[in-house]
Amino acid sequence: MRNRFALTRPIEIGNKTIENVDEYIYLGRQLNPQNELLPEIHRRRRAGWAAFKSIEKATDAITCQKTKANLFDQTVLPALCYGSEAWTLTKKNSEALRVSHAALERRLVGITLSEQRERNLHREDIRKLSQVKDPLRHIRQQKTRWAGHMARRNDNRWSTATLDWYPRDWKRPVGRPPLRWSDELRKNHCIYDNNNKLVEYWTTRAKDRDKWRTVVRAIC
Repeated sequence: MRNRFALTRPIEIGNKTIENVDEYIYLGRQLNPQNELLPEIHRRRRAGWAAFKSIEKATDAITCQKTKANLFDQTVLPALCYGSEAWTLTKKNSEALRVSHAALERRLVGITLSEQRERNLHREDIRKLSQVKDPLRHIRQQKTRWAGHMARRNDNRWSTATLDWYPRDWKRPVGRPPLRWSDELRKNHCIYDNNNKLVEYWTTRAKDRDKWRTVVRAIC
């Protein structure tokens, strides 16, 4: 797979020419040159349903809703949100995840979409019945927790180096540029004074493990 900066000549290892592809799976994550997340979101949705199918008989037999919710959160949620620490979620992608999770939630409590509408049940009502975790809050917590780990590293790992990397001779497009991985962290966890002047950057806050744990727990 090549980006627009790569050479187009064939790559060979021994006598074998490496195939050119538009996407591939690496460490369980689908990658593409455009860094589009939506195809991976679709894979996560399918994985979430597959994980639910593996526990559906058990959840049907369990009468304690809290136990059902714990089993769901330990089995389905990790499949649905795998690799989310590295995601840059847009509203469209967030909504796709929320809709899939809501469908799984209804299946867990035994309510169809038509029944939900007939009974005029809102999303919050289903959540009270299911007692499962909110997927978007879970993703924000996982990403923030992992960002803290990277900010505290000092061993020059590539994952930390990419956090500080800035491309030379490259400007972001005008208008509404794509979201960056750190934009959400910068927006939610940097501290500004009353004049909107930066007081403390989020990476500085993250270097204090105890303070950062408080930040993670406070995410809603």
